[in-house]
Amino acid sequence: MSESLHLGEPADETAWRALVERGLKGASWARLVGRTGDGLPIEPLYRETDIATAEDVSGVPGAAPFVRGARAGGWLIRQTFAHPDPEQTNREILADLTGGVGGIELTLDRTGRRGVRIGSAADFDVALADVILEAAPVSLDAGADAAWAAELLEAKLRGVAAPGTAFNLDPVGAGGDLAAAAAFAARLRAELPNARTLRADARPVHEAGGAEAQEIAAALASGIAYLRALGEAGVDPDEARKAIAFAVAVGPDTLIETAKLRALRLAWARVMEASGAAPEARAAYIHAFTGRRMLTRYDAWTNILRITTAAFAAAVGGADVVTTANFTDALGLPTPFARRVARNTQAVLLEECRLGHVADPAGGAWFVEKLTRELAAKAWEIMQLIESKGGMSAALESGLLEDLVAGARAARQKLIATRRETITGVTDYPLLGAAAPEVDTGARVFRLASGVSAGDAGLKTRAPLKPIRWAEPFEALRDRAEAIQPRPSVFFANMAALAEFGPRAQWARNLFAAGGVGAVGEEDAYPTMEALIDAFRASKARVAVIASTDSCYAEHAENCAQRLKAAGAGWVLLAGKPGESEARLRAAGVDQFVYTGVDALKELETLHAALGIGG
Repeated sequence: MSESLHLGEPADETAWRALVERGLKGASWARLVGRTGDGLPIEPLYRETDIATAEDVSGVPGAAPFVRGARAGGWLIRQTFAHPDPEQTNREILADLTGGVGGIELTLDRTGRRGVRIGSAADFDVALADVILEAAPVSLDAGADAAWAAELLEAKLRGVAAPGTAFNLDPVGAGGDLAAAAAFAARLRAELPNARTLRADARPVHEAGGAEAQEIAAALASGIAYLRALGEAGVDPDEARKAIAFAVAVGPDTLIETAKLRALRLAWARVMEASGAAPEARAAYIHAFTGRRMLTRYDAWTNILRITTAAFAAAVGGADVVTTANFTDALGLPTPFARRVARNTQAVLLEECRLGHVADPAGGAWFVEKLTRELAAKAWEIMQLIESKGGMSAALESGLLEDLVAGARAARQKLIATRRETITGVTDYPLLGAAAPEVDTGARVFRLASGVSAGDAGLKTRAPLKPIRWAEPFEALRDRAEAIQPRPSVFFANMAALAEFGPRAQWARNLFAAGGVGAVGEEDAYPTMEALIDAFRASKARVAVIASTDSCYAEHAENCAQRLKAAGAGWVLLAGKPGESEARLRAAGVDQFVYTGVDALKELETLHAALGIGG
């Protein structure tokens, strides 16, 4: 009988696993098992038995517990507007509305530092001039000024609010009076029944480097605080759910992010059930923002792909509202072109890909269904921990939430530092000398913060959640190298033929470019050692890297290192693990070894020092 699996035969997991284990050649099965940021396993194979339970927790689309979504049809396309100048903001709003955007996310800041500089009702009128508010719902993001901004919007609406209008008071996350916010929400339930007044914002956890279950737990804990406050203000759970919206940042891992949104709905439905809400009132209203921690300054064009993938995940995950970032947000204020790309990304997904015509496209996929349940269970555990310590506000003030997030952040940063997780254009395949896309030069460089951290809002915390970007440490190294002209470079002392040295030379060139360091002769082969040394002298380089195979190293690496040092090399690297030969190679003149799995940030710092690139 053949050892292979044939098409048409019944699938046999035991036989499949036996073949896989043979292919692993003694390696552990765990090598094939990935992990989410929360440590949940991602298996190489999922079967129907993975989700077979006595109870179907997912249900059907449009019904409790709303795991499979609550909206009918497409989502609302809502874009962020944060230019400091109210007049420019108004021009951008009108252009985006004309281009197909359906809602406005207005980021306000009285100083103009992190949003539109609005200090009065007159400024507010300028920003929203000629906007038909009955057709284009406004959503506010005003941080600690949310209550003041809400009064401006309330007066502007004059008792009429389009569905999707959101005041977004977040006294738990951004600071403020929780009781006053709940009272405001209670009053507006009668005055503006279509408007949502409170926002449970999980974005700061995401942007600070948190894991998926931590984001869900933060959203749940904030939502629970608002449910309690609304109850004390006389709003019953069935009405309370109409006042609360969840803000969630979404990254580029489509299936994990899809499961995250589904898990949030599953867990929130359980909260509402425990609160006594009717089944039809248990849906979570989710506003998904494409995350900013994934964005890069170098090779910023690749951000278009990251944002598109994240928006796809938000749509497949059933978000009610989606906001796509501009691909230049890590560089500065967007140009009209960047804004057009951002809004058209959603238009294509909605109208051409027709994602709004399919309910829960990932529903029934064994991996997504299992991860949905596991994320919900893990998030529930974290939420219970937060609640046991006094709730979300106490978790922020004590630093509990930051401590939880810090662990997930550090683990992910280690993966990126060792390039086990790559960032295209930054840690892998960096293109040195590429021109950056244009940004709006009419205002100072403006780095957008995604959401409001406790620290930004002035909430007194031991360790505020501060937004990061995964690419920043590598970008800082590259900035230092880019500031030096001509560009610092490394000479490639390649031995043997291109087919032999090529893989390691290419790998090393890629590593050095991640730190902004160029390459000299990375594809050059030399017929003799003398020719190699002559080429090194002609290059005027201070640093050289030896690249070839292990067998070539065993025979020639020591001699090559000695001759490079004699020819004036101030620093010599070797591409590959030294193994038992490390002592001999160091004695011969090799100063540094680089290989797969090494801490790239640390090694690039060392290389920078050798090249005289200052910190």
